[in-house]
Amino acid sequence: MKTLYLSAIVLILSACSNQSNQHAHLEGGRIQTGQPALHAVRDNQLRELMDRMDNLMQERFMTEQQLDVERRKYSRQIGEAARNLAANVEIMIAAMPGLQLNAGEQTAFIALANKLREEMRQLQLITEQNHIDAIPDSLHEINTTCTSCHALFRKLEAR
Repeated sequence: MKTLYLSAIVLILSACSNQSNQHAHLEGGRIQTGQPALHAVRDNQLRELMDRMDNLMQERFMTEQQLDVERRKYSRQIGEAARNLAANVEIMIAAMPGLQLNAGEQTAFIALANKLREEMRQLQLITEQNHIDAIPDSLHEINTTCTSCHALFRKLEAR
């Protein structure tokens, strides 16, 4: 019933936007600016919101099996991103001589890089084992490590 209601609204909005666009072209003598009229922008925003609502309604009717397939897909994508970032840790370590760090800073940099690498491996394991509920906490740990390293060393790159 709700989907039928949403579909009817989309059809009405579509008809209104087509009529208003035809009307603008019929009022000859006006030069096209290449910029959409404000009502056209609002119409597009409304269409996007309606599409999002429709997607939410469809998700609501997904079976548990369909939801599980989607979760696994996103979990694999997160695992792949973690694998790529873990590979970038080696690049960061290789760039360390260009930062001109003293011995203490080098130790801290290596420790943070190793911590990041380990957190990436943990995230990969979490996604491989499909422990979806553990992903947000793991991402938070990674973000904390990245923020710590950037706070200490990012400004040094500008030297």
